[in-house]
Amino acid sequence: MPLHAALAAIVGADAVEPGRAGADVTGRALGTPTLRVRTIDTAQVAAVVAACRAHQSRLSVAGRMSAYWSPLHLNGTVLVEPPTALTRAGEVWLAGAGGRVRELDVTLRASGAHLPIHPDAFGDTVLGALIAGACTSGIGMGQGGIGAAVAGIEVVTGRGDVLWTGSAAREGVPPFLREGLPDLTGVFVGAEGGLGIVTRVALLHRPPPWRVRVSGWAPDAALNAVVDAARTLTGIYDTIRLVQTSDQREGWRVDAWIVSDWAAREAAERAVEASRRLVAAGLTGQVSVAESAAARGGRSPDYDARWNPEAGGLAAFTARARLAGLDVNAPWSAMTQTLALARALVAAQVAAGIAETRLALYLAPDFVNIGVHASVPHESSAWGAAEAAPWFERFAALPLVPYRVGRTWPPSMLRGLERTRSLLHTLADELDPDHLLAPEHPLWTR
Repeated sequence: MPLHAALAAIVGADAVEPGRAGADVTGRALGTPTLRVRTIDTAQVAAVVAACRAHQSRLSVAGRMSAYWSPLHLNGTVLVEPPTALTRAGEVWLAGAGGRVRELDVTLRASGAHLPIHPDAFGDTVLGALIAGACTSGIGMGQGGIGAAVAGIEVVTGRGDVLWTGSAAREGVPPFLREGLPDLTGVFVGAEGGLGIVTRVALLHRPPPWRVRVSGWAPDAALNAVVDAARTLTGIYDTIRLVQTSDQREGWRVDAWIVSDWAAREAAERAVEASRRLVAAGLTGQVSVAESAAARGGRSPDYDARWNPEAGGLAAFTARARLAGLDVNAPWSAMTQTLALARALVAAQVAAGIAETRLALYLAPDFVNIGVHASVPHESSAWGAAEAAPWFERFAALPLVPYRVGRTWPPSMLRGLERTRSLLHTLADELDPDHLLAPEHPLWTR
């Protein structure tokens, strides 16, 4: 039976369509899949993998959005869309990996829960991308990465086997904190699809916290002092973000989200102390805004204009521009040199004629996420792949980790990891013996 017919027999003829050329938000071509398949549950994904294995057809995975930093290679693959359903099972929520984070958070909040971490980006990002990329940038990162919110995941390996990891693997067992325990969940978090297709994620039940947003302005002269003060708050609170934009290059917008899982009064008291420390370090124009009760009843709070309203989402952005830049996680010991290089990258982009730029710092207890994001109008030829490539090489020479490994990053990024890659490939040989997953991804390419 031809592959198209075999897949149609699994998911239905209307859920299989010819592949279309894809691109990431930088405008780089990701290739054209042979077919695109929409699935509604894990059983369908497993059957799709089995059919593709029988036809020796490679697979890629994506939701209905563009990708960041060229992590995918779609040419000649069957592109699988994971399930999107959201259900509750005891103390965990079972969320389809193909569900968008905006819709997921809104649904959770309507039921008295919330999604504690998501990228400070477009709400169209799918939950599976947060797992595949081990999301460590955006709202909530001060309380840990996406793995801290996960009790387990359901994944289909390249063999077509279905695995449940974590405490969610045993029905009726309450979720545990994963840190320090032998658990396969961490193997798949950050694997970028090279070991299996994540289909469902068991999210810990997290009631929405009481929250106060402290905002202000830090002049460049006070940056180091404000960062030092803010760093003492990371891990205790939610997220601390500093942003410098093209229309405000002489200072930094500072936002700190102060949370309490227990009481509004505690959140307010913490916010007062956070404000005191930041103002003493040089924060000016300080304003504090408490999250209203309505924000906990089915609507996401106003984290970021790009994330919350549909009008500011991915479709609106990609209709007018493409993204140029990068995201990296740097240890605190390397922050100074990483930030200096990020500033140099912004200056080079401005010199190339890019008018809209954004330099963002997200603070976590052990590292700082530094993102350079420029919006390039489609009619502009500024900052193509040839201009971007040398900058990836320069950042790769620093002691840091890219937020997305992807195909954008140079092979030099993986130097010194030969033994680690060998061990990963041994695991991949067991889980994906035909090497059908994550084609041409530098981490998994042999």
